[in-house]
Amino acid sequence: MKPIVLHIKAFGPFAGEEKIDFRELGTNPLFLINGPTGSGKSSILDAICFALYGETTGKERDPAQMRSDHAPPRLQTEITLEFILLDKVYKIQRLPSQSVFKSRGEGTTTINSKAQLWYLDGSKEGKLLSNKVSDINERVKELIGLGVEQFRQVMVLPQGKFRDLLMASSITRENIFSQLFQTQIYKQIEEKLKIKSDEIKKQINSNQDTIKGVIKTVDLESVDLIDQEKLELEPILVEATQK
Repeated sequence: MKPIVLHIKAFGPFAGEEKIDFRELGTNPLFLINGPTGSGKSSILDAICFALYGETTGKERDPAQMRSDHAPPRLQTEITLEFILLDKVYKIQRLPSQSVFKSRGEGTTTINSKAQLWYLDGSKEGKLLSNKVSDINERVKELIGLGVEQFRQVMVLPQGKFRDLLMASSITRENIFSQLFQTQIYKQIEEKLKIKSDEIKKQINSNQDTIKGVIKTVDLESVDLIDQEKLELEPILVEATQK
């Protein structure tokens, strides 16, 4: 997943509207987010994570609490992210649960979280894939191949969180890396080979049972004795055939 454009409104320390166009970085695979403490470095990562999963990079930060305290009252908190995945471009927009001014009368009212996901197919508006929060959460997980916890551990890694990945159990790391590198196909091959191996073992056991049955009917103890018996009977068979 590669971010293209990130729009931030009234989110974290960003009281107004901000736009980050990652295309300006060119084709550089690495770049540095630099700035003094409290300037919003982690909030950029929070915004990307929130756009995709509806959650921030840290469990201690609830999305509903990420509205900027200095934002204009009528500017809603909203994150929009365009990103490219396997040569396909998507756009996702999310609004956390927040208080807004009533359209009629005075005072405020609380609106629930909202989300929309588009596939930008080249048309003017793009193709709307879903506008349901729960459905979008599942679609994003399928598209990227990572849940929010795995995304936090592997893709974001804010403020020393890489240590969590290093200290995770081998099973946890295996699950993360298998999804990250799409190793399911090798697991499927392994399972199919195991099934084939079990079938061959069943055939071998069945053949051995058949051989044991044959040996028992001729009152012998092994296959070698059958070969020996055959050699002893061949002269008798030839003589009987001549007669």
